[in-house]
Amino acid sequence: LEALPGLALHDLMQLPISKLRDFVDGLQLPSTMLDDALKLLLDEIRHRSRYLCDVGLGYLTLDRQSRTLSGGEVQRINLTTALGTSLVNTLFVLDEPSIGLHPRHE
Repeated sequence: LEALPGLALHDLMQLPISKLRDFVDGLQLPSTMLDDALKLLLDEIRHRSRYLCDVGLGYLTLDRQSRTLSGGEVQRINLTTALGTSLVNTLFVLDEPSIGLHPRHE
């Protein structure tokens, strides 16, 4: 992040996840900066932010404390954690998945 002028980790943490995703997708770093670890990190950020946006949590920021999240937000984060794993041939059984969600999202 030192090579990105004007941006610090703190700035990225304050972006909504949807904006962070757009930022990371738009990064065009010189190949000399892209080692295997950085590629892996950026790919992981892309995947996880995509899952969070897909379940309607793109408005959250990464600097938000978990204790301030609603029950529905926590449930959707847990769902993205499960979906983001590389499990194959796995069946997920969701018992009343809409419990705790705002009626608009049920």
